[in-house]
Amino acid sequence: MNRFIAYFDYLGFKKFIENNTLDYQKRIVVNNFRDIENALGKGKTKPAKYGVIADLSESKINCINFSDTVVFWTNDDSIDSLIEILEVAHKFNWQAIDFFFPVRGAIVYGEIVYIDFKQKNSAGGVYNINSVFGKGLVKAHEKAEMQHWAGTVFDESFINELVSRGYNPADFLEPFAKKYKVPYKNKENNKKEYVMNIIQGTLNSVALKNYGDGIKSNFSSYNKSIDNKDVQEKLSNTLKFLESYYNGEE
Repeated sequence: MNRFIAYFDYLGFKKFIENNTLDYQKRIVVNNFRDIENALGKGKTKPAKYGVIADLSESKINCINFSDTVVFWTNDDSIDSLIEILEVAHKFNWQAIDFFFPVRGAIVYGEIVYIDFKQKNSAGGVYNINSVFGKGLVKAHEKAEMQHWAGTVFDESFINELVSRGYNPADFLEPFAKKYKVPYKNKENNKKEYVMNIIQGTLNSVALKNYGDGIKSNFSSYNKSIDNKDVQEKLSNTLKFLESYYNGEE
């Protein structure tokens, strides 16, 4: 059975690893875990030994993180699952891009399989299978890799599934998405596609500057270099997308 899949890659993750000590890497990766959990819990929290943690007790979305990749997927293709993964992916996407660690991603409808197995032996060795695969995952990876910004696009497979169920994508995806010309690597894009919103509503000039400064800081945080041309282009394309929310007011 096909599932709804939300696939994300952290931008600049290799440089983050190369330019920081292992202890610092652990600290930031744990922060990433926090942000993933916050998205899965849709902002709900519960008391913990120290402060609060995300409340995942009602979450029906699966998630796996390996290295710089985060994948969310549903257990089935019901309308309830569709809505929940939209809520989770939307929260993860705008939090990551606006405040934490920039990502690019793709929302896909397709095949995905998950296998989980763990065995420890008396000698201290561990055999651990934590694997996801399938045509839907491949499609999501390829769609994400093609993009040249921090942002997330809805694949045609997802949009076509909405239409086949009788939904108008523009109405159904409100307020999760808007149409925009996605910047792709080495490819001129002349058509608008549905992309995840990174802002709710619109921005005046002050808010636009503040969010822009935050995104710039995000790209360079944790000793990630933004000096090379590729990163500068991704940052510029992301800021242009941010400007699409500007309402013309001071």
